[in-house]
Amino acid sequence: MINTKYIIYSLIASAFFVLGSCKVNKGFEALGEYNYFEAKKQLEKSLKRDKSPSAYGLSLIYFRNDNPFHNLDSAYHYGLLSVESFSEAKPKKQLKWEEQLNFTAATAINHRKQISDLGYEKAVNTNTVEGYKYFIANYPWSHYIESAERKRDSLAFVLAKMKNTSHVYLEYLKNYEDSDWEQEVKPLLYRAQFDETIEPNKTESYMEFIRKYPSNPLVRDAHFQVFSIETQANTIQAYNRFIKRFPNNPFVDDAWTSLYRLSISDYNKESIERFAKDYTEFPFPHLIQQDLQLVGQNLFQFIQSGKYGFMDEEGIIMIAPHFEYAGPFKNGLAVVTKQGKYGYINKNGELLIDYQFDDALDFDQARAVVEVDGLYGIIDVSGNFILPAEFEDIGSFSDGLTYVEGGEGYQFYTLDGSLAFSTVFEEAFAFTDGRAKVKKGNQIGYIATDGSFLCAVSNGNLRHFKDSIFVHEFRDSMNLMYGNGEYLFKESFDQIGILNNNRAIIEKDGVYGYINGKGEEIIPMKYIPFANYMQFAQFEHNHVVYKKGQKYAMMDSLGKSVLPALFDGIGTFGELIPVTKGKGWGYANKDVRLKIDYKYDYAYPFIKGTAIVEKDDLFGVINVNDEEIIPIAHASIKRISNDFLIVKSGGFFGLYNNNGEVIVNAEYNRINEHSKNLFQLVKGQTIVYYDVSKSKFISLKE
Repeated sequence: MINTKYIIYSLIASAFFVLGSCKVNKGFEALGEYNYFEAKKQLEKSLKRDKSPSAYGLSLIYFRNDNPFHNLDSAYHYGLLSVESFSEAKPKKQLKWEEQLNFTAATAINHRKQISDLGYEKAVNTNTVEGYKYFIANYPWSHYIESAERKRDSLAFVLAKMKNTSHVYLEYLKNYEDSDWEQEVKPLLYRAQFDETIEPNKTESYMEFIRKYPSNPLVRDAHFQVFSIETQANTIQAYNRFIKRFPNNPFVDDAWTSLYRLSISDYNKESIERFAKDYTEFPFPHLIQQDLQLVGQNLFQFIQSGKYGFMDEEGIIMIAPHFEYAGPFKNGLAVVTKQGKYGYINKNGELLIDYQFDDALDFDQARAVVEVDGLYGIIDVSGNFILPAEFEDIGSFSDGLTYVEGGEGYQFYTLDGSLAFSTVFEEAFAFTDGRAKVKKGNQIGYIATDGSFLCAVSNGNLRHFKDSIFVHEFRDSMNLMYGNGEYLFKESFDQIGILNNNRAIIEKDGVYGYINGKGEEIIPMKYIPFANYMQFAQFEHNHVVYKKGQKYAMMDSLGKSVLPALFDGIGTFGELIPVTKGKGWGYANKDVRLKIDYKYDYAYPFIKGTAIVEKDDLFGVINVNDEEIIPIAHASIKRISNDFLIVKSGGFFGLYNNNGEVIVNAEYNRINEHSKNLFQLVKGQTIVYYDVSKSKFISLKE
């Protein structure tokens, strides 16, 4: 409560000595003596002659809470009357009030402020929409008006959200124009209209929503849902039917494009020409002409005078070298740069998408991620933005979805740029096999492609194990969990490893064993952990290394011993198994017979009859007969797809096949696997290719 006792006393005391015998003076004299009955009597009588100071005195009486007349409404009435009537008095009388009573317009206004402050305090204490409305209507001069309006709007917003109907949201927007929550209410209104109309997976309900709420921004989503429902079979027939039934749907062009791509899925001249004949109304005839010209054409990057261009398989220049950089062709387009900006060309060298991006990725599923001013968006093959460049991060498309990081958090979008679902996450990862890991609030879990949680926990961490089974990690314990939150095991483990070869490590109380993908214990917990065992005790080729005492052994996926505990180290299972007894590495067979002596510094696993070995910091390749098919004379050797080996010698790279035959001499700065059986060879500013299937170099003709 705002206390004015001392203010009033000071005012009355100072005026007491100058008061005459008039009623207003007598009223103030009685008020100074706390004689409220007499003061009220005299001031009411003086209202007609000295309205402003008398109303002020009466307001003081009603304002104070130490007398039986205390009433805030009456204090308000007389306080307002005091201010409004002051200007009605002649200047001479106003001067007299100031001299005799120390009363001015400022005195009345200040008291009115005290009344309104108390009114605001009362409104805050009651904290109702009606209370704030009353204060705003009755105290328009108060400096708390904006605060009251904001509190009123905020409280009304909370109440509207509790009811969560489109009618309530419409009433809010009608009654609280320019509210700070207007931009929050509108999306809720749009969503409520959507939810009140839509029956999931029923086309007619989406069409009704479109008819009823044409200006609702979710109309596009409704159109997309119609498109998705009607074309979910992803067949030529489904797209054909959609185009005929919904010619005005904004995704009809996508339907035409999908119909076209499905119809020419084998991508040959005959199928393209057949489509052109069957679909004369196709709205993109230029695509047909373009594909007819470019179908079957393989182009390869080259560098000439520091610029990138493209050549055909014969080394003939097809696109002149005038690009600062050019990437490979994907979906018929290649990334190119000019003056630091990125665009895309087709196989004719035509700039189909202008140099406008700060960075750009290759196309994937007819979509590409691009960067503009440090933010990311997605474009289609026509260069149109599917998602505007206003996001902090965009993932790759998987299962038809990609995560997008915006100001509010992470959301998932479809290939057409529509929200897959409205949920916003604090963290999100790409989909894999129909599930994605996310974090929302205190929940960490995995969602399906419709946004529903497959499994979630509010404490610890969660990782996928297999199918609908997850690993719940909490503090120092782990357990397998179904999506409904039920645990597979009655007791938790200290460790549960990843599943590999249908086997995963489980460890508890200092011993470990293995379970299968169903959580069944296949190999009992009786093995003692060793250094980095969670890495090195993983099954490979259905076999695993374990330690017994101070030696290592190997068993199969059923726990049957393959190699006894005789070795200081055992490598990966294969035709021959790398083993060591401490002074060197050799190879043993499954009968524990040493087939290749302990003479290497390290021995890698046998793959397709060959193995990489290391000796004196040099690498080579041997066969099962311990014959060097690639001499032990190389700085490094790396396997590629199990069929080829990239070797490094004298600072340069070369290429061998798995039989040890030289394919490309070691004279290149870099060798990349461009595609199956095709390698890109880089030497300085020169790029050539080698086609293993044709035993042919592809290089620019001079």
